[in-house]
Amino acid sequence: MAVMPARIRPRLAALALLMAGTAAAHEAATGIVAERMRAMEDIAAQAKAIERALKASSPDAAGIRARAERLHAHAHDMLRMFAPGSDHGHTFAAPEVWTRRADFERLAHAFDAAAEGLLEAAHTKAVPDVRERFASVRRQCLDCHERFRTPGAERRP
Repeated sequence: MAVMPARIRPRLAALALLMAGTAAAHEAATGIVAERMRAMEDIAAQAKAIERALKASSPDAAGIRARAERLHAHAHDMLRMFAPGSDHGHTFAAPEVWTRRADFERLAHAFDAAAEGLLEAAHTKAVPDVRERFASVRRQCLDCHERFRTPGAERRP
């Protein structure tokens, strides 16, 4: 059995706590809130997989395209998942999603456009363009989370 380096143990423990907190949060959510939590989780999984693929010596173009399609489908559905009135129950969305709706919608449209650009680039198979478009998608995610996600939500039980 391999010995785990001491610097890795705290990271694994933190990851386990994060995953446990996220799982508990998803169990408390229902309806559209649970649907959007699953979508956000899938967006993160697809983004991580694309990032790994882009770091590979020979990126899997077909895999990147498939993941970009899933990202774009979620991005295109973003406003429906944050419909007015879906601010009730267990949610990580900040109240500003609904009180600053025009700003939120602008960012949702920008995310959709960035995801569409990534998908278009993924179909051309030009890796540098895919990397650039993927960076744009990541910036859109981070910008929206910074403005419209409850701080510390990923740690909230």
